[in-house]
Amino acid sequence: MRAAIVKAFVAGVRGPRRPGRGFTLVELIVVVCIVAVSAALLVDRLRLYQEAAEKAAMEYTVGAVRSALQLRVAAMLLRGEERNIESLARANPVDWLMEPPHGYRGEFRSPQPVVPRGSWYFDASRSELVYVPDLDDHLERLADGSKRLRFRVRLEFEPATPDSGRKRGILSATRIEPVVPYTWFGRN
Repeated sequence: MRAAIVKAFVAGVRGPRRPGRGFTLVELIVVVCIVAVSAALLVDRLRLYQEAAEKAAMEYTVGAVRSALQLRVAAMLLRGEERNIESLARANPVDWLMEPPHGYRGEFRSPQPVVPRGSWYFDASRSELVYVPDLDDHLERLADGSKRLRFRVRLEFEPATPDSGRKRGILSATRIEPVVPYTWFGRN
């Protein structure tokens, strides 16, 4: 009798057994849908951040080329080679860097060579440094319909005065700038 009382007590503590104590099929489908939507949103957000990081890396490379150009001009001025500064507008800016940027493919003479996305190259026929973005969902198409970002060295001279005896004035600015303005993430 004692065993029967203990057995009844233990059964009362556990409660009556219910069949199917796990998820129902509808609950499982709802959970799978929520996880799928969350994963899709996460992947989309990660892609956005990857594209923003690619833009930042591209701008960093352009900044490095800009600094290298300034250093090159300063060195030429110190050595008294002012007349050779014009050659910088035709030179490959990658040659001024300690090492080429990641994805640099070399010099090409054709304006649209076939290069992988995420690559840099120098268009020798136009003297332009070109970047082909890998992720360009937020990059607006340029006026020519492409999404290749082109940069060129620009030298500015002050106008020559008649009494200076020079054809051209003094160098006033050197910069590397986009050939065609671009908008990436609503700003450039």
